[in-house]
Amino acid sequence: MKLFEIYRGLIIEELIKTNLDEDYPMGWDVDEFKKLKSFAQRMRYCQDKLERISSGSSRIVYKIDDTKVLKLAKNSKGIGQNNTEIDFSNDYMWDGVTAELFDYDENGLWVEMELARKVTKQIWKNMIGMPLDIFEECCVYMHQQANPDIFKNKFHIKEPEGFKDLYDIDLTSRILVLVSNYNLIIGDFGKLSTYGLVNRNGKDEIVIIDYGLTQEVYDSYYK
Repeated sequence: MKLFEIYRGLIIEELIKTNLDEDYPMGWDVDEFKKLKSFAQRMRYCQDKLERISSGSSRIVYKIDDTKVLKLAKNSKGIGQNNTEIDFSNDYMWDGVTAELFDYDENGLWVEMELARKVTKQIWKNMIGMPLDIFEECCVYMHQQANPDIFKNKFHIKEPEGFKDLYDIDLTSRILVLVSNYNLIIGDFGKLSTYGLVNRNGKDEIVIIDYGLTQEVYDSYYK
């Protein structure tokens, strides 16, 4: 009996160790996934092995586990957005502001990204100190200030109240810098779906989780 209990304990210990060492959920084989040649094959494999959590006109998002998601491109629009996120993940300007990118297809067919929780309007206001729609106005104002030639003889908005306070917050100050230096779709910064909540060093932080739609991607694939 005692020998059996020792043996059972060893089996349980080995099972726990195996599960702790497992990088992906059972049934999901990332190496097998990478071998698939068509979108239909990749989608079917994901549908069988993973939880589908959202879908748009260009990409499908699947939950891999409690830390990662997979964004699967459905078409050229999705590939363009994936490639943008791949490029930005290697740019220090975006470091710490966006959800982390763990792995990707070199042709932009898919990206593996940090899983984030949903951000509500109240969560945003509590953490940033400003309603999201007002922050969007601040982004538009910053964009106009950074591109005076583009907005010459066009409607300009006044500096929104609280604009300067945004430079005291890492996320919003960095976004304002990005708005000044990149050809981004400004309206996306007023959408809750652009953001997610992640835990960094034991503290909740808001990050950008959807940043693939630049003006260049829009002009190339959406017009």
